[in-house]
Amino acid sequence: MKGEIQDKVRQQKSARATEAVANALVSAARTGSFDQAASAKGQSAVTTEFIGKNDTLPGLQPSPQLMDAVFSAAPNAPPDVVQVPQGYVVFQLLAIHPPATPSFEEIRSRVETEFKNQRATMLLQQKTQELADRAKADHDLKKVAKDMGAAVKTSDLVAPDGQVPDIGSLAGAPSVIFAMKPGEISGPISAGANGVVAQLLETQAPTDQEFAEKKEQIGQTLLDAKQNELFQLFVANLRKDMEKSKRIKVNQDEMKRLTHPGTEEGS
Repeated sequence: MKGEIQDKVRQQKSARATEAVANALVSAARTGSFDQAASAKGQSAVTTEFIGKNDTLPGLQPSPQLMDAVFSAAPNAPPDVVQVPQGYVVFQLLAIHPPATPSFEEIRSRVETEFKNQRATMLLQQKTQELADRAKADHDLKKVAKDMGAAVKTSDLVAPDGQVPDIGSLAGAPSVIFAMKPGEISGPISAGANGVVAQLLETQAPTDQEFAEKKEQIGQTLLDAKQNELFQLFVANLRKDMEKSKRIKVNQDEMKRLTHPGTEEGS
């Protein structure tokens, strides 16, 4: 189980480090300039136009938790932090615009901006996917990147809780790098406004001390996961046996209605 334990150690260290960076950033933003605090952490502050609660912020995946926090905040209240699928977002609400029917010019500008952002995101994904596919086929990331006009950068050895310029925290999507083998080329990785294809050049195993410190904790985590997996299997088999012996009966019509709302006749 050593390999699994090492992976868990890396993931936990990365998660703790990302949370620490986010907390440090929000603390700095509360005591000084938001832009300066972001710049000091190698991040950039983005000011959006007015948004609706169902909108998706540029560079982020949909996050109801983030939008709930934003729409619960008061204008110009101290910055706050929310965990999202990609990591953490530090935000500050600047102003509230009462709901109103937008003018033609207002909606036109917004639609144009959203279209450009969506188009840029789509093109970035396509180019990153093309770069990954070609680099894997040719077994040469540097050459393909140069042919496609992409920048090639090499980092120093970095821990799972570290940060890399133009990528940021290695938690979330970039964490796949730590499951790769030396020489292996990754698939496309989304890193905010950047698309990344990584090649792992070298690995360095955790020290014996790091391994010993987390061995018992990670071992227990893996044991709990295995026990939960077995319990779920037991419940599934028990339900199957009870249905077969007709000791329980599932209302399939009601189950279909609950799991697929809006599919009833006439809807």
